[in-house]
Amino acid sequence: MFSWLFGLQGRLTLGFALVLALSITSVSAYSAYATRVETERFTAEIELARTQRAEQLVRDTFEANQDWDEVQYAVQQVGNLFGWRVAFETGNGLIVADSHQLVRNAQGGLETFTERFSSSARFTKRPVIVNGELIGYMIIDERPSRIERPLSMRESYGSQFPRLLNDQISSPFTLVPPSDQVPSQETGDLVAEVLEFVDPPLSNLQSSFQRSLLIAGIAAGFAGLLIVMLLTRQALAPVRNLTAAASNFGAGDLSQRVPASGSDEIGKLANTFNIMASDLQLAVEQRRQLTADVAHELRTPLTNIQGYLEAIKDGVVNADEETIDTLHKQTIHLANLVEDLRTLAIADAGALTLNTSHGSPIAVIEDSVAHFSQKARERDINLSISNNGMDTIIDFDETRIRQIISNLIENALTHTANNGRINVSVVGDVTGLEILVRDSGIGISEADLPRIFDQFYRADQSRTRSTGGAGLGLTIVKRLVEAHGGEISATSDAGEGTVFRVTLPASRT
Repeated sequence: MFSWLFGLQGRLTLGFALVLALSITSVSAYSAYATRVETERFTAEIELARTQRAEQLVRDTFEANQDWDEVQYAVQQVGNLFGWRVAFETGNGLIVADSHQLVRNAQGGLETFTERFSSSARFTKRPVIVNGELIGYMIIDERPSRIERPLSMRESYGSQFPRLLNDQISSPFTLVPPSDQVPSQETGDLVAEVLEFVDPPLSNLQSSFQRSLLIAGIAAGFAGLLIVMLLTRQALAPVRNLTAAASNFGAGDLSQRVPASGSDEIGKLANTFNIMASDLQLAVEQRRQLTADVAHELRTPLTNIQGYLEAIKDGVVNADEETIDTLHKQTIHLANLVEDLRTLAIADAGALTLNTSHGSPIAVIEDSVAHFSQKARERDINLSISNNGMDTIIDFDETRIRQIISNLIENALTHTANNGRINVSVVGDVTGLEILVRDSGIGISEADLPRIFDQFYRADQSRTRSTGGAGLGLTIVKRLVEAHGGEISATSDAGEGTVFRVTLPASRT
């Protein structure tokens, strides 16, 4: 559990979960705030519409009946429907209707606002005008009362109101004493008409929306977390495969490869691992092959020397000039092989140093080619050289240039039959010098051509002395050319000869 939590997938999952939680929280907070603001705005609009309908009801009721008892009924219905405390105050300050209490006082008269209500802070007053004349004020407390309740019909009309004189309220309208009957049909119709539209309930809208938003957020969070876990698991599958392959690779299984997983960063990493594994496997195989090749190449001359010496010691062979000459040639061959190996080791380590000269290498190249003239004549091979690069100046090591030319011509002589041709041409310009070595030999197959510069590699795997040397000559040539900052390449058609192209950069000074 803890290993997964602190692993890459766990950290990615936790990171995505944190981002998701912050996003959901931010959206929820803003949505809750916006909902509260909108709810308050709609509530205010609804309360205003309710107040206007209540005012209209009182105005229409009084205008139709000229009766305060009918107004009492309308006010009471408003209180019952909206849960408000509603009262009506005449122009001279007497309360003639109250949704929650009977309007008469202990002495049978009407009370003023201050006599009836202990505090005016909770009430709002709205003027009521009939036919252009102010008849009084509607007093509203919109806060729902938890203790008081509106009057019922029985409480409101169960007894007679005292007859009130006109001068008691100084009103242009006459107060009609109430009866035991319910309000008139006309008043009931007005109440039904004005209050027939019931407002949508908004009291629980905000909490309901927030609850729904919370549930949706939690569900979205779990769903998002699950999706993140699945996606990260799928995305990190190549990494797990790569880890397993690297572990097995480190344990010695060099055949480990990981499947391709696309062109993204992880896919490129897997492809890089496969290339690295292939290169390392090839390097290990080459090292093993190198060890075998070195052992083979050293064993051959050593075996010959040992055999001759044992034969001389046993008296089987006389230590004459011919035998000594054979031993000398084998010793030289062994020394050359060791020297080649040393040169390659120094070059591979990047420690190959050049004793450079500043000038034209044409004379050195011509002298190196001339060194093989006698050997070419003995086999009737036409060895020639041509050049037009006398003016090209390069920085070169004379000994190494001789070694490059000698190895290339030696290779050409080895693979060119008698009566063949070998031509060395030198072409120079301001960019550098190009040396071409062409032969009419057996050529190199397309399969062998990419590997001819590998150590101990020979197209003829039989390893007979007549078909080639140890397989180090072209490798050494490549290292020496690269040490001069140049390049070497080869083109060939099987049975039609080979062309080696060496390019050396011109001197910058």
